[in-house]
Amino acid sequence: MASDLRSANRKSVEAYSEFGGLLKHAARYLLWLPEVQSLRSSKRRFLKYFTLPGKWAWDIFFFEKNNILERRGRGFPDIRFCDNNLQSYVTAKRLLGNTIGKRGNFEDLVLNNRKEFWDGFPYDVYNLDFCGTCFPNEQPPFSDTFEAITRIIENHVTSNHFPFILLLTMKALASETKHEAKEELKKNIETNRRRDDFTEKINAIIPDTDMFVSRNFADFIIISIPKIICHLTESHCDAEIRQRAKYPRRGADYFITKFVFKFKRRMRRRLTIDNPVYINNVLQIFNLSNVKLIDTSCINSEITNSHRELKEYVTSLDEALV
Repeated sequence: MASDLRSANRKSVEAYSEFGGLLKHAARYLLWLPEVQSLRSSKRRFLKYFTLPGKWAWDIFFFEKNNILERRGRGFPDIRFCDNNLQSYVTAKRLLGNTIGKRGNFEDLVLNNRKEFWDGFPYDVYNLDFCGTCFPNEQPPFSDTFEAITRIIENHVTSNHFPFILLLTMKALASETKHEAKEELKKNIETNRRRDDFTEKINAIIPDTDMFVSRNFADFIIISIPKIICHLTESHCDAEIRQRAKYPRRGADYFITKFVFKFKRRMRRRLTIDNPVYINNVLQIFNLSNVKLIDTSCINSEITNSHRELKEYVTSLDEALV
């Protein structure tokens, strides 16, 4: 019992540090904010938003402070959220007032037609900020997460709602990633390597796939996830990889990987492996020079001040509810 309690407390502290820390805020500021601000400007209205906000809903209040999300009275009518942790959900719901949320998993909300998700659909921005990996051991190789994302994409096509943004965050940790999923992703790299369009590029960065995965697991995920997303969209719409980044956790024991995808209405024929657009997408995915490393060198006075102001704002909201 004591061991379980220590484990729960450690996970709680890690989650707070992850969502409330400076590196996380640097990622919000440098990766998310410019892309979401651009979408807000092009749509000329407040955005509709779905998120996994964590205990203190930092992302929601950050976007509110930057005039991207609209608060009305005690809540945000154009936001939906979920959290499967009871303590996190209760605290977030308290801060967010009458904003619609549900304690549960994102995948359950989407795949089992929960009204708390679909009554607000379609959204302009999805913030899937996972604490774990996208290939957990208890699920099939390509998890429910990607099945849910596919369902969302298909429904955006049906409703003709474009453009929209997906912010995707996950842990890159080999020990928590299903072995079968890793093997499938490695095979996918080898399949690409055999194509003349990609051989030179892949050989330059991945001479040996097994060694690359064991030594550069974060980069393996940074390559693999966009390939999956592009595959999911090939019959539906165009996916633009706007941002890819990583930042270290636990002294670089592992990395958090971050992606920003922008989805647009398809204006051309279906992508195939011989289509120039497909070829260019794959070449860009294997170009690791455009991957940002978020570390302490990125934290300037603007980010520090923004982080301080956000924490003060959320603290003031919390104190006002006492």
